[in-house]
Amino acid sequence: MSENTYRTRFATFNIGDFSGKGFEKGSEESKKIIRDTMAKVDAELWALQEDVPFFGEVEGVEPYGAVYDCYKNYERRGSGRYNFKALLSNRDIKDVEQIYYVGTVQFRHPWFLRATVDIEGREVCVICLHFDWSDKFVRQKQISQVIGYASKYDYCIIMGDFNPEDCVDGNKISQKLFYAEEYGRFADAGYTMANGGEFSTFDTILDTKITPCPFDNILVSSKIKIENAGRVADEWMCDHALIWADLAFD
Repeated sequence: MSENTYRTRFATFNIGDFSGKGFEKGSEESKKIIRDTMAKVDAELWALQEDVPFFGEVEGVEPYGAVYDCYKNYERRGSGRYNFKALLSNRDIKDVEQIYYVGTVQFRHPWFLRATVDIEGREVCVICLHFDWSDKFVRQKQISQVIGYASKYDYCIIMGDFNPEDCVDGNKISQKLFYAEEYGRFADAGYTMANGGEFSTFDTILDTKITPCPFDNILVSSKIKIENAGRVADEWMCDHALIWADLAFD
């Protein structure tokens, strides 16, 4: 790395419906607990996968004002239920767009979120995704289209819930997970992974006996280096743990 290297931390969290153990969903206590966890991670940019339009499913309570407003910029898009994705940062988040998958199959998560973030003069494409858990063949099409889209950019970071389950048309075929094969497709395209690679394989599904289960990940293109990565699985979390990665931009 050169003297111009810039180092920062990104994180991804499938926060779902903002529920957790030990507090009432949507309560003031829940707001504080989630805020404290995010502050502990101290990421410069977050990719968030959210399942509901309002914080704790309380009508009219926006997630930004409830838990995220210590950051300056929050860009969120959504469609239907279980299809909200957001990027959160003090940096400007530009060119935000929902990119819809193309094909005749049923996409239960039909799009990914993309944006551009300037990292010390580098125009970085950031992708927040939530792949379909319900059909491994549909997911293969999603993977192909994300890789194809991201190939246009010199700097690209792909974050989210990759759901590597063995399901077809909503039916579970086995307990097998396809993370090695599916992350391998990104590795073949030149991406380095925070989860499932040299830094460890982190379980990110908390209520399961299947291990390892590296559902959530941060992937970076070849001009970005991951220097460290880790998981936060606090006691209150009831679904997904979060993943962070320390990145270096040369």
